Amino acid sequence: MQGRKTQLAAAAVVIVGVVLGVSLLPSSPQPAYAVGQTIDAIQQIETVYMKGEFYKQGEFECWMRFNGNPDRPTHVWLGRTGHNLCKICSPAGVFGLNRRTNRIHYAPRDERGKSWIPRFGSFFRDAVRQGGTSDAIQITENEDAITVRVDAKQRQQEFLVDPKTKLPIRFTTVRDDDPMEMMRKTLAVKHLTEIRYNEQPPVGLFEKPADAVVVRNEVDCMVDPDSGLVADGMTREEACLAIVKQTRKAAIDVDQATLCRLNLFFRMYTHQIWDQIRKLKEAGQWVKEFAITGAPYQEGDLWYVPVEIRMGSGKSETQNMMIKFYELEGKTLCFIIGSKEKGVVD
Repeated sequence: MQGRKTQLAAAAVVIVGVVLGVSLLPSSPQPAYAVGQTIDAIQQIETVYMKGEFYKQGEFECWMRFNGNPDRPTHVWLGRTGHNLCKICSPAGVFGLNRRTNRIHYAPRDERGKSWIPRFGSFFRDAVRQGGTSDAIQITENEDAITVRVDAKQRQQEFLVDPKTKLPIRFTTVRDDDPMEMMRKTLAVKHLTEIRYNEQPPVGLFEKPADAVVVRNEVDCMVDPDSGLVADGMTREEACLAIVKQTRKAAIDVDQATLCRLNLFFRMYTHQIWDQIRKLKEAGQWVKEFAITGAPYQEGDLWYVPVEIRMGSGKSETQNMMIKFYELEGKTLCFIIGSKEKGVVD
């Protein structure tokens, strides 16, 4: 029994040593750098700018401001590369902003503890802990940078650390045996190509623009005058049929650009999902038929078109496609914003 306790105590010492970055085994050399220095340095940061890639949502950039707790920022600005929408969170509330149209959807609630906020303070520490043993942590030092490689059970990750500040300046997932595990999370960082600290964010970045157009529904922030179907000169019924017919052809052909332009639902798809769709089409299991089964009808400010979608696998689905009209920059545009069965895109 005494021997068992000794083994457990020795294992605990090794794990503590890994997390603190200090090797406590007599045969292990003491590195000049210790990962505990990075953990301590992160606790002192006031702002951080990150640019990288999420597993599910793709490329992004993010600004955060802190006041003593790097796991709970006081202000957050989060945007996706190539997308007009960004999300801003502050003590005053949370709002989505379309930088192209200056439309915002505002909610006076505090989301700074929600799962969509990147937990920067524990990001490095958690990765190191996942290594589990000292053998799983490899540290390489030179004058320009310190490399910390963590070889965990499911994935291998690598941090590039500034030798002066001891702060991470880059993060890379070198190997991942189970990417779907990470994609099931609300946000999971795959790479960070750029990390900067304690810089002043752009003026007004975290504030609601004074001239912004406040919209009632979140989906109204997603539309822009560069997409949708131009409905000028058409009746509402004609426009509804036209947008569904164009969507039908694009769905059968897997025309990603057209689908994203007309149907907001497809903008939610990641590149992994698009890859799966293309494979389904190659295998003859994707959309085979897309039939309009009834006349367009109106309910309030929304329009619906009944359709039946048949897959190559033999499965079929009926939907009432939901369409909304907007006046943007002197044009009447319509968009498919969801369906009666599945609700509105958000």
